Amino acid sequence: MNRLYTAPSRYCWRQKTPFFSISEFLVKYTLLMNAYASCGRIAKAQIIFSQISNKNLVSWTILVSGLTKNGLFLEAVEVFYEMMVQEIRPNEITIASVLPAFGKLGVALMGKSVHCYWIRHNFGGNVFVETGLVDMYSKFGCMRIARNLFDKMPVRNVVSWNAIISGYSENGFEEEALWMFNMMRRKGISGDIFALMSLINLDDLRVGSGVHGLIVKSGYENDKLIKTALMELYINCDFVDDAYSIFEEINKKDLVAWTLMLRGFSKSGNWRRTIEHCNNMMGEDNIKLDSISLITILSGCSRSGALQQGRRVHALVIKTGYEGDIFVGSAVIDMYANCANIRYAKRYFESMEEKDVVCWNALISGYGMIGCGNEAVELFLKMKRSGINPDESTFVSVLCACSHAGLVDLGLQIFDHIMENRNIIPNSKHYACVIDLLGRAGLLNEAYSLIKSINLLQPGPEVYCALLTACRVHKNFELGVEISQELFQLKPNDAGYYVLLSNMYALAGNWDCARMSRVFLKSNNLKKNPGISSIEINGEMFTFLASQKDHIHYLEIKEFLRCLIFRIKAAGYEIDVSSVYLDVSDDVKKDILFHHSEKLAIAFGLMRTKSESIIRITKNLTDLQ
Repeated sequence: MNRLYTAPSRYCWRQKTPFFSISEFLVKYTLLMNAYASCGRIAKAQIIFSQISNKNLVSWTILVSGLTKNGLFLEAVEVFYEMMVQEIRPNEITIASVLPAFGKLGVALMGKSVHCYWIRHNFGGNVFVETGLVDMYSKFGCMRIARNLFDKMPVRNVVSWNAIISGYSENGFEEEALWMFNMMRRKGISGDIFALMSLINLDDLRVGSGVHGLIVKSGYENDKLIKTALMELYINCDFVDDAYSIFEEINKKDLVAWTLMLRGFSKSGNWRRTIEHCNNMMGEDNIKLDSISLITILSGCSRSGALQQGRRVHALVIKTGYEGDIFVGSAVIDMYANCANIRYAKRYFESMEEKDVVCWNALISGYGMIGCGNEAVELFLKMKRSGINPDESTFVSVLCACSHAGLVDLGLQIFDHIMENRNIIPNSKHYACVIDLLGRAGLLNEAYSLIKSINLLQPGPEVYCALLTACRVHKNFELGVEISQELFQLKPNDAGYYVLLSNMYALAGNWDCARMSRVFLKSNNLKKNPGISSIEINGEMFTFLASQKDHIHYLEIKEFLRCLIFRIKAAGYEIDVSSVYLDVSDDVKKDILFHHSEKLAIAFGLMRTKSESIIRITKNLTDLQ
């Protein structure tokens, strides 16, 4: 029995003819490839593909499709190109599979060549290829071509409509996206989740609110992607509380939702909630922070001046193994620099093995903020010697540093270098820095002449604002009024510029014009953002508004300030009421200065910190505001 059983096995093993034919063998390998590619195991699929000796169109197409679906667009294009070199001609499925890769990579020439191949070989109508072409040209920004292709499609499915709506949305054509969405619904095709997300991504609050209602009506309100998109919409439109309401409704919050909400609090300038959210986020056991979330947290600490929290995040960067990440590194440097701890910023900068231009810019900007202009320029020159080419932001940082340090000649030399550099085209930010540089030095005529000679179609408002601020400081009221008219044409609804003009009139003693400027603000419902001063004590953020008498610590601060001012008056301090630009009595002006937000924050810091501690106050408004 054993001999009868084993004989066929030995016989079959020695046969030159295999059990399966070549075609059967190829089918099994192809099916196995497809299974691995569909499960995201594309590396396994590539190994199997390399072992096939007689590759046919099906095996090539499966690999191209698998690479595209798994986001390996460059590899998909390379495989497609190799297939063409092997003289294996693509069919409809191959072309439909590779078109998304062309669109994502922006390789318009190859995409158009495949389109020509499709037309030349007269494949006929195919909804998948035609939809892919619409999507590809939309990614290229060629919406006219995409629309012509869409209009000529004999058959359209919901994916086809999504492609054209998404194309209009991504390229900023709001009205066309809405029109196509309404047209789709009139054709009897209900908008799915992807069409709705395209409309949300328009970042138009009016449209987004309507879409939000439609989402609830359609039953998509519990979809996590929809909730995340709505959160981003409300954050971008400065409705952070609405975004937080949606965030609270998410049962299982992922890293994207946490990071997005953190960005919203940071963007709104609500430093207390930023730090609270940051602490809650880092306390979640199921949240594993990545480089993007760490950068967002560090950015929030940077903008809020939360040094203690920032140092905690720095430790987390080391713990999670991201200290070698160049993007996280630049965020750490920026955090320390913005928190006025330039020593730690420099130490981290020097410890980095690899530095890009953003890292250099962060440290140069940090030196500029604390008035160390010479150190900023020295670092700028060192950067050039190290072979790193400065970009537009580099020159903005170094020019600002020269301006804050009063290095007029050096700043003008650097600006001349920009003008001679063919790789950098000066923009409004560069000119604004130079105008501020000249304005701080009292060279108003030179600054005004530079504005007149700017080689821009229209100088930005920051250029005029820099000169208007200088006019107020140096009391050149005639030029200030002229500049303010230019500003109001550019930004007629910016309340900050009207306040700046009113203050200048008040400084000149022209109370009627100062009053008229403020009356204009009220009559047009324009409001200036209130000044907020923040201080971090023991990892907790405390914020103060001017004249905030309802603050929980107000009575304590008031008594401390009263004693403090009594003591410094005894030492010879006199209150300067000239900085209050209101037509009120000196007593009222003194009361306004007494309740200044920075003064309240400093008093609270003196009350709650040990002697010789460094007190850091963060403002939400710049000097120009």
